[in-house]
Amino acid sequence: MITSKKTYTILFGAALLLAIAILFFSNVEFSFGTALLIVLVAGTGFAFIVHLLYLLEERKSGSIRLTEFESAEHVERHIQTLRDHVEEQEKTTEALQKTKERYRYEAFHDALTKLPNRKQFLDKMGQWLRQSQQDIQFSFTVLSLDLNRFKTINESLGHSLGDALILKVAERLQNSIRQKDVVARFGGDEFGIILNNVSKTDDVAACVELIIKNLAEPFNIGSREIFTSVSVGIAVSHRGYEKGEDILRDADIAMYHAKSCEQSYVVFDPSMHTRAVTLLQIETDLRHAIERDEFVTYYQPIISLKSMKLIGFEALIRWNHPTRGLVPPVEFIPVTEVTNLIVPITLWILRKSCSQLAEWKRKYPNHSDLMISVNLSGKHFAQHDLVKQVKDILRDTKLDPRFLKLELTESAIMENAETAIFMLKRLRDIGVQLSIDDFGTGYSSLSYLHRFPINTLKVDRSFVGSMEEGSENGEIVRTIIALAKALNLSVIAEGIETVHQLHQLRVLNCEYGQGYLFSRPVPREQAEEIIRDTKDWKSILPPVEGNLAPTINHDLPTLELGEFN
Repeated sequence: MITSKKTYTILFGAALLLAIAILFFSNVEFSFGTALLIVLVAGTGFAFIVHLLYLLEERKSGSIRLTEFESAEHVERHIQTLRDHVEEQEKTTEALQKTKERYRYEAFHDALTKLPNRKQFLDKMGQWLRQSQQDIQFSFTVLSLDLNRFKTINESLGHSLGDALILKVAERLQNSIRQKDVVARFGGDEFGIILNNVSKTDDVAACVELIIKNLAEPFNIGSREIFTSVSVGIAVSHRGYEKGEDILRDADIAMYHAKSCEQSYVVFDPSMHTRAVTLLQIETDLRHAIERDEFVTYYQPIISLKSMKLIGFEALIRWNHPTRGLVPPVEFIPVTEVTNLIVPITLWILRKSCSQLAEWKRKYPNHSDLMISVNLSGKHFAQHDLVKQVKDILRDTKLDPRFLKLELTESAIMENAETAIFMLKRLRDIGVQLSIDDFGTGYSSLSYLHRFPINTLKVDRSFVGSMEEGSENGEIVRTIIALAKALNLSVIAEGIETVHQLHQLRVLNCEYGQGYLFSRPVPREQAEEIIRDTKDWKSILPPVEGNLAPTINHDLPTLELGEFN
């Protein structure tokens, strides 16, 4: 005979299976916690009732005594067991609900600022977009915001201080908008704002200018005072939009346009989207260009303005596109800057030009002093392994470092002057020469200039090209040349296109020059012809230079080094 305990166990299991089957075939949907509770209660209760009937039947037949059931105490224990099960399931259900709520909150909020995240932002845009399509009177404006120089702040002051700055920025943004507007953080230094029922140009401009003004105030974090600014892209909703993602995309495009143009804010127009699509295609093509070796190096001669002979070349990159033909750098270099493709492309041209110069030196020993100049972008200059990259290329190509000149713009150097000085010294230590390109167009400080371990200043073509327009422009060039001589630096004038410009520069004792007057950038074969033919440019000099005397004030005081400290 089966004992009462075994009977209860078997019946309980059968009841569980029956309850599960009922739930499975039922059309009613239950949550996991509810279903589990139903199964346990039904199983326990059913088994208990059947077992009770079994015991009563046994008692009637005289097979068992009432003591087997243990009277009321046994019933109480079963009831308590049921209560415990119910209480445990209630706790489990409550815990599951809290976990679900936490996950939902985290799914729709930024972890650092607790602001809505991109997902919630897009959901809200979708709701308002549907509302605007149903109600012609309702509209809204989306702002895409990106902090300027945040990466520099983060890297120089640390990520914890960067996080503290983000929190304060979030607070100011919330204080800059109305309660019915939405501000969200997308990550990093990117924020988004939806202005509820605001679309008129003047109203939007007023809101944006208030945000810009509030963020321009200094942030006090710990013992530091930090300044930052913001670039804002603006996209106004209209019936042509079908998805919130499209509005945010256009606001992002406008924001990046504002950054590239160094403007505080820009309102999106459709031409920006067309340009963005074109740039995306160029980026895709550029990545293939690296793989397919579609880049070519052109060389522009650099001339001694005293001897009128070749002293070197500036290496310039061109893109031999399979369908568009030869693409000038002005059309694709900005894209490489944005996408960080500038680094591998610069390494390619650096290696190619060093290898080519080393080959020419071996082939034409009479031109063993030829130099090669290569431009470095600000992003490449910021690479921590730049010095190693240059050393590796010089070693591999067997080029003497003295014959390589690296050119950097003022803005690239002055972005972080102290770090730049350290990097420039490391480059000079390996023997390469250094030049500041486009001098006079950036924002270099004269107090820093004499600390930079550079060899050359390049006078920007805009100054050279305007020398014929009046004596004031000529004085600018003369001042730059005097500054270079005071700092014991050589000078290269770029963009020389007329004999008159050449004569003025020779009168001012400018040492070197380059420009279309001498030669356009040419492919390798033509550059080699210039070397092989030992070409000079004396023939372009006027018969009597005195007839072209420039109108320059030679009574300007001589510049002394002490004036720049």
